[in-house]
Amino acid sequence: MIILFLLGQIISTTKTGNVLFTNIPAVEPGGIVQRDLVCTDYDHIIAHYCKLYGVDPELVKIVIRKESEFNPRAVSRSGAIGLMQLMPETARSLGIKDPYNPRENIKGGVKFLGRLIHMFGQDLELALAAYHAGPGLVRRLNRMPEIPATMEYVDYVLSRYGRGVKKNPVYFSITKEGTPFFTNLPK
Repeated sequence: MIILFLLGQIISTTKTGNVLFTNIPAVEPGGIVQRDLVCTDYDHIIAHYCKLYGVDPELVKIVIRKESEFNPRAVSRSGAIGLMQLMPETARSLGIKDPYNPRENIKGGVKFLGRLIHMFGQDLELALAAYHAGPGLVRRLNRMPEIPATMEYVDYVLSRYGRGVKKNPVYFSITKEGTPFFTNLPK
């Protein structure tokens, strides 16, 4: 069994002398390339509403990239609409008449995201989980729901955002099938 585990593993020694077993190759500094979020056609709109609602424009750009790939006509399977993928009832509650209009959609999305960040005490993990899965569910659970799509969404945004992200511990376990499993969620 140990021999099978070691096959496909990369064994290295850290600077402190610890032995590291992994299946992930080492990445040299500067070896990770982040997508270009420098300039979009919507920068002026994003900047305006981010200033108005106190949200970081970089965070909003990452959310828009994940939600719609900057497509103002995007519609999800669940019915979310536009750049920031607002659900129709959320858009109405935010006073958005045309969620396909980039200016209105960004206004509503930034306003909603700002409210969630405030609602969850600046905890971006919970605010993003609420943006994706709904604030009612996150408030009831008082944690990120164990919905794979929501967990992937939050991980995507936070891994690209980088600022103000609270460092979470990493937990290791082995599944019933014998697969090593790393997660940021305790058992």
